[in-house]
Amino acid sequence: MRTLVEHWTNEKPADQTIVTLAGDFVSPSLLSSLDYGRGMVDCMNAVGVTHAVLGNHEDDIDIAELGARVRELRAKCLGTNVRGFDPPLPTHDILEIERAGRVLRVGLVGVVMDDANAYRRPPFGGDKLESPQPAALRESTRLLREEGCACVIAITHQTIAADRALARAGARMPVIVGGHEHQIIVEEVDGTQIVKAGADAHHAAVIDLVWTEGDDPVVLVRMESTADYAEDAGVRARVEEHLAPVHEFESIRLVDLAPGEELSSVGTRARQTTMGTFVCSNLRDAFEAQGCLFNGGGIRGMRVHEHELTYGDLQTEVPFDNPVVVVRMPGRVIRDAVAESRSRAPAEFGGFLQVDDRMTVDAAGVVTAVDGAPIDLDAEYRIAIVRALFDGLDANTALTAFARAHPELIPPADSGRETKLVLVDCLALDLWKRLGAFSSLDRDGDGAITRDELAAALGTKASSLATRVLMDALDRDGDGAVTRDEADEA
Repeated sequence: MRTLVEHWTNEKPADQTIVTLAGDFVSPSLLSSLDYGRGMVDCMNAVGVTHAVLGNHEDDIDIAELGARVRELRAKCLGTNVRGFDPPLPTHDILEIERAGRVLRVGLVGVVMDDANAYRRPPFGGDKLESPQPAALRESTRLLREEGCACVIAITHQTIAADRALARAGARMPVIVGGHEHQIIVEEVDGTQIVKAGADAHHAAVIDLVWTEGDDPVVLVRMESTADYAEDAGVRARVEEHLAPVHEFESIRLVDLAPGEELSSVGTRARQTTMGTFVCSNLRDAFEAQGCLFNGGGIRGMRVHEHELTYGDLQTEVPFDNPVVVVRMPGRVIRDAVAESRSRAPAEFGGFLQVDDRMTVDAAGVVTAVDGAPIDLDAEYRIAIVRALFDGLDANTALTAFARAHPELIPPADSGRETKLVLVDCLALDLWKRLGAFSSLDRDGDGAITRDELAAALGTKASSLATRVLMDALDRDGDGAVTRDEADEA
C-alpha cells in the first residue's frame, strides 16, 4: 500500500490542489501596522491561497479594516464558529473530485480559538465566537450525513491541545491543518494527522490525500523548506512594492551596537534573551520603575541584531500594542510569577517572562535579585508590566490571583502606554544626542527646531518617516517644533 501511494503521489498530478493559511495572516507584522494588511492580502491572492481562517491576531487591526481585507481576499475565509462578522464568513466548503466515473466529495471546515485571554479586546468587534470543537463537529457531521462528503478536513487556529481534542472526537477527519503554534508539529492522534508548518512561512506542509479504495484516504505529509524553491519574479516585485514604506522605517537607526555586541530575540519564549533584557531595561527606565516583566510572546523577531537596531527592527520585535503599566507588588508575587512562567522551559511558551538587567533569575527560574539588590519577598516593588497579564493573558495564576486579591493596585485597562511608543521615546533620545547642540540644529536661531531643520540635521539619507518619528518623540506639546525647553526635558 505505501509503495503504491508513494508511486502515485510522485508520478501522478493531484486531481485537485488547495492552498491553506491557518490564521494570523494580516498581523503581527510591521507592514500590516502601516497598511492594515493590504499588502499581505494582495500577496496571498498572487500566491494562490484558496482557503484561510481567521487567527486571534487578525483582531489586532481595526475591525472595519479587517472586514475590508476579507472582502479583498480571493481565498474562502472559513468561519465555522464565527457569527456576526461583516462580511459573513462561510461555515464550510465542499471539494468535488471526479475520478474513474466517481465523484468524491470532501468537506472543509475552519475554526478560530475562542479563548478570551488570546485577544486584547472582545474579539472581532464583539462578534460571537462559538466554542470551536462543537461548531466543527456539528458542521462536519452535517457535511458527512447531508452533503455526502466522504470525510472532512479541518483548518484550525487554536492550541495543539485543542487540535488533539478535536481529533479524538471522531468526526472522520483524516487531517487537521493547524495554526497558532510557532513551531513545526506533525503527529497522529486517533487516526488523524495534525499538521502545523510553523511561523513566518519558513516551511510549507505538503499533504497528499490519496484514495485507493473506500472513503478513507491515505494521508502523506512532508515538510518542505520554502528557501529551497526559486522565487517567482512577479511575486517578488509585488512584495517589494508593498515593502517600500517598511524599508523607509528600516532606515531609522535607533541604537548603535558596540563591536561584538548583539541583541538576540531567538528563543525568547523559552529562555532569557538579550533582546528581552534590552526591552525590559528600557521600559523600566522609561517608567522610572524598579523592575520590568514582559511576556516573551510579545517579542516576535526571532533574529540576531548586529551593529545597530533600527526602527524597523523594533517594530518587528514588538509589533503588538501591549500597553504597559506600573504596579506595586510584593517580591513574593514577582518570584512566583517568574517561576510559573518559566516552569515549561525548554518548551516554548508565550507567557515566559523576560526580565530587566537589574533583576537576577537563577538556573531554576527563581528570582534572587530585584533592582540590583537581593529580593525581599515581603517588600513592595514598582514593576513595569504588560497590563493584560493581570486579566489572564498567558494565564499566569500568580498575577491573576494578585489582581483578584488587590484590584485597587491594578491600574485601569486604558491607562497603559503602548510598548513601541515608550521604547521609541527612549531610543529616540540616543538619536537626538547624536545630532549635536541645540544651537547647531536651530539654523534660523528662532529658539525652536522645525521639522525641516530636523530633517536637515538627520541628513540626506534620512526619510520623512525618520523625521516624523523623532519629532513625535520630542515635540511634547504637538505644535510642530522642538523648543529648547523640550530639548532640555529630553
